[in-house]
Amino acid sequence: MSTNTLSDTSSEFATTDSNSGSANSNERFLKILQPFASLKLTVVLFAMAIFIILAGTLAQVNKDIWVVIDEYFRTGIAKIEFKIFFPPSFFPNLDQQNIPGFIYFPGGWLIGFMMGINLLAAHFIRFKVQAKGKQRTIGWVIVTLGLLITWGVIASGSNKDGFQEYSVLSWLVLWWLFEAGIGILAIASLVLYFKIEKYRRAERGLTLGAAILFACLMAWFLAQGDAARFSDSSMRILWQLIKATFAGVVLLVGCIPLFKKRAGIVLLHGGVGLMMLSELMVGTMAVETQMTISEGETTNYVHDIRTIELAIIDQTDPKQDQVTVIPKSILLAKRKEVVSDPKLPFNYELVKYYPNSSIRKISSLTPEEKKLAENPATGGIGKDWIALPARSATGTDTGGAVDTPAAYIKIIDKKTDDSLGVYLVSLEMALQEIGEQVVVDGTPYQLYLRFKRTYKPYSVKLIDVRKDDYAGTSTVMNYSSDIHLVDPTTNVDRDIKIWMNNPLRYSGETFYQSGYHADPRTGKELTTLSVVTNMGWMIPYVSCMIVAVGMLYHFMITLLRFLGRREKQRIEPSAVSEFLPPDDAKHEDIKDKQHFMKSLNTYLIPALILVIFGGYLMSKARIPKTPSNQMSLYQFGELPILYQGRAKPIDTLARNSLRIISGRQDFTDPDGNKQPAIKWLLDTIAKPQEAYSYNVFRIENPDLLHTLGLKKRPGFRYSLEDFIEKLPELTKQAELARQAGQGKASLYQSRVLDLEKKIGIVDLLIQSFTPPNIRAESAREDLIEAIRRHGMLDRRNPPRVIPPGGAAEEEAEWQTYSYAWTRDLVKASFSKDKENEATQAWTKILVAYSQGNTEEFNKEVRNYQTWLKKHQADLTDVSLSKIDYEAFFNHFEPFYYCSVLYLIAFVLVCISFLIGEKTLGSASFWLIVLTFVVHTFALISRIYISGRPPVTNLYSSAVFIGWGAVLAGIVIERMNRLGIGNLLASVSGFATLLIAHMLAGDGDTMAVLQAVLDTQFWLATHVVCITLGYAATFVAGLLGLFYILWGTCTPRMTANAGKEIIRMLYGVLCFAIFLSFFGTVLGGLWADDSWGRFWGWDPKENGALIIVLWNALVLHARWGGMIKDRGLAILAIGGNIVTSWSWFGVNELGVGLHSYGFTEGVLMALGLFMLSQLAVMAVALIPQDRWWSFKNRDA
Repeated sequence: MSTNTLSDTSSEFATTDSNSGSANSNERFLKILQPFASLKLTVVLFAMAIFIILAGTLAQVNKDIWVVIDEYFRTGIAKIEFKIFFPPSFFPNLDQQNIPGFIYFPGGWLIGFMMGINLLAAHFIRFKVQAKGKQRTIGWVIVTLGLLITWGVIASGSNKDGFQEYSVLSWLVLWWLFEAGIGILAIASLVLYFKIEKYRRAERGLTLGAAILFACLMAWFLAQGDAARFSDSSMRILWQLIKATFAGVVLLVGCIPLFKKRAGIVLLHGGVGLMMLSELMVGTMAVETQMTISEGETTNYVHDIRTIELAIIDQTDPKQDQVTVIPKSILLAKRKEVVSDPKLPFNYELVKYYPNSSIRKISSLTPEEKKLAENPATGGIGKDWIALPARSATGTDTGGAVDTPAAYIKIIDKKTDDSLGVYLVSLEMALQEIGEQVVVDGTPYQLYLRFKRTYKPYSVKLIDVRKDDYAGTSTVMNYSSDIHLVDPTTNVDRDIKIWMNNPLRYSGETFYQSGYHADPRTGKELTTLSVVTNMGWMIPYVSCMIVAVGMLYHFMITLLRFLGRREKQRIEPSAVSEFLPPDDAKHEDIKDKQHFMKSLNTYLIPALILVIFGGYLMSKARIPKTPSNQMSLYQFGELPILYQGRAKPIDTLARNSLRIISGRQDFTDPDGNKQPAIKWLLDTIAKPQEAYSYNVFRIENPDLLHTLGLKKRPGFRYSLEDFIEKLPELTKQAELARQAGQGKASLYQSRVLDLEKKIGIVDLLIQSFTPPNIRAESAREDLIEAIRRHGMLDRRNPPRVIPPGGAAEEEAEWQTYSYAWTRDLVKASFSKDKENEATQAWTKILVAYSQGNTEEFNKEVRNYQTWLKKHQADLTDVSLSKIDYEAFFNHFEPFYYCSVLYLIAFVLVCISFLIGEKTLGSASFWLIVLTFVVHTFALISRIYISGRPPVTNLYSSAVFIGWGAVLAGIVIERMNRLGIGNLLASVSGFATLLIAHMLAGDGDTMAVLQAVLDTQFWLATHVVCITLGYAATFVAGLLGLFYILWGTCTPRMTANAGKEIIRMLYGVLCFAIFLSFFGTVLGGLWADDSWGRFWGWDPKENGALIIVLWNALVLHARWGGMIKDRGLAILAIGGNIVTSWSWFGVNELGVGLHSYGFTEGVLMALGLFMLSQLAVMAVALIPQDRWWSFKNRDA
């Protein structure tokens, strides 16, 4: 019997007739899916993903990243060795290799597959279409249209037949439209503000905030004019994001009638699924190769540095070479077996193979090495050279090292089976175009063990490659390649320029500027281009914006609902007040007086606090006026200097140098007076013998103090005179420390190298400002020696104070004073040219200072400042107004005084909690607001000085995280007025500025950026978003800390107050996951735009992903009812640990493309912080009925 069931496409699983076969089938299907749709499974999968990502991150310390990707992420089952959890940088005294044991754990692909099943099952079970009839039809039509647009946007990224054109409009027109769009949004937000009823204060506040934001952006664009316009490379990214956002918005419009309030969740889940599909496609289909070309040469192939091949080349034909290639898989398949193939001119046997090797001349081996070395070679190069096995390259290797395999191949005659010899072939030799020649039947063949090659239908000629450095340094600012592309298949013949963050997309491939090399012997330059084949490179752009649109819509609905409830509670009359009898006139007068006194206290004390501390800040910001009988050190500190790639006031050089040497920005002279850093610098360069007596070298290590013959003293600061006689011994110990190798030096040796670095800074300053001693009787020899010394000094990238410019100036670059003085001497002696005016001015300033002539010193400083203003046009890329402002910024030290005020605010908050005085709480709130304003001013000042977005390094990230956390605290306090917002703002503000102060000890906090990071667009989007994500996650963790500590350690947390904190915590977590997800994915898009890999599983990327997954775990655990208020607080505190690991922990591993390197002292502080968070989480496990506040409620 057969049964035909009519299909009803408009029915849902939930509404299908239960008696039909289709309904029964659906019910069985849904019953099978039910366990896979569980939110508990979702949380478990998130936890498993976090663990495998952490393990893969730690494994990169000892393994190449591609090996880790294959063994941990792109595999079903991962073998995780226990030793990876003890990285050498964390456990320097532990032999990691001797730690046994391992476990098998689900790999990345298996976890991802299960996540996909869980996601699909959840949508089948829980996400039902809620629309019916016409509304459903309209919804599905719009969704279908959105899907078509999404497909079109993705397809627009691929063009197999030629170049990918980025926009139908010019970038200038697109920028105008973008500006117009911002203006329209500002006007629309303002109109909406007036349209919303006045009692709906929450909605009006949000729309007004949006209007102000868009208006400020528009005003900035108009004020800056062309300077505000994004570069063409940034506009290209913006255009891709605009297209992706449009697709996401269309999909959202379609989902809203279908899924109502759940439309945002459905959309963001769809975006996540699309992103997971992208990673699957990349892992199975994407190909990464490289193209290395010398200037003037042409190539038509790419090579894969992750695998090799044995090439056998017959060059007897003068027209073309005959090449036979043996892939690595075939070469290694049969070791020590004779391999025969009709395509080969001979048989061969792989005698020995080294995955990584070093090639040494046999005569250079030591007797011990000769005993251990095996050399099976009987002919060719191998008779004089030998391949020695080496460990495979790991994540900690510097310079992006790759393995260089070597092999010994026995060549066998096909006819006679006689051995023709064993030959050495090596990748190292192949890279130098050195092959091994083998003669078979009179025909010579060249053997090369080389990277795997893939030949292309097009050819690329390198016309020119450039390496642009920051002025006065060897730090790379940009790499660029001018190439000529010829492709007969598409009739392409044109010149193209490729540079960092601006790839070429052609014929389904993307060419990225990857590297630069100059032969030190010949000076010949070559470029390395990464060539990536990834047809779905646009998918992450689209999925990112789909998720962002869906998440923003969902969380905005949640936020508006929450604010609406609060507004309703605010305007509804109290049930008690409705039944109170009216007060009589007498009571009314008393009430008015009490109200007046209360209002007076409420406003007077906060106003008084603001006036006192506002005046305090203004006094610190005031520019000092130097008395006529004192030297104008402040004005001298404003003089420009070029150092470490940027122009800055010499005061910055003084402060940074002294901070590195002493840990402070001032010092105490022999008379016991505190002196500024600029005086130390002046004494160092003008009166070095006097400066040698200043106690500025901080030395704490007892063993090092013993080596230098010093005794412990308060402050641990010593002068150079104290240990100058021990410098030879210090030099000896420093050399031994260097021989120990990176990461293997003891604590004592690290301190020796640290002191050597500090002495080197002082020496560099003295050498840069001390003219050579040119004696009349040996002028020629002295000049030659001076020039030699200058060459050595120039390689150290010294500070340069003599700018280009002036009537007689021919130099186009900044020079050190010592070199400029020598050059002027040569000019005066031989060519009789006019001396450089800037050099003369500096000479007069230094002479006047060394002689103690105050009046002359002040006069010469003013004269030189006048000269600089006169020649401002000659000072390219130098703004004297910015330099003056930076000197003021240094003098003001706003971040330091902000930290002081945050600490005072914290004390006021604590007192207000203890005595229950709300006036002090209000005073602390307005003090925090005042400090926040100064904090904001300081951030804007840094943006103005550096010309960069607010976050460019670890120091600025700490400052910005603090700013975001304080802003969150202010908003929270205005919403609930519990004092928790004040506590949050003051604690986070002080803590983050303290962290920033500790990080400032490394030197310049506004240092120039590496080439790949030098992009305003990504710094302003990805870096800002990810840093705000850090801030939001920390804020949620702090709220969790307050909830637990307030509840366990005090009796004052009422049920309503506890619920309010949890509501705030939940809302902040929503912001945290949005910002961290969006920022993390934008970082992946930046990586795709820089080196062609959206997600490379780099440690810093993994740390950011762990934050996203942790926040998602916490929210899903809450939605699934697995945790209540206490559980939410505990897991939020866990977010502090996760975020601190991503922020600092991964850097301490010393691996990855984003690593900032090991920072002294950070590891200990990080460990203590994590332990403190775990301790609070342990306290929270105490049964809640034993919490002090809960006991108080029960009583």
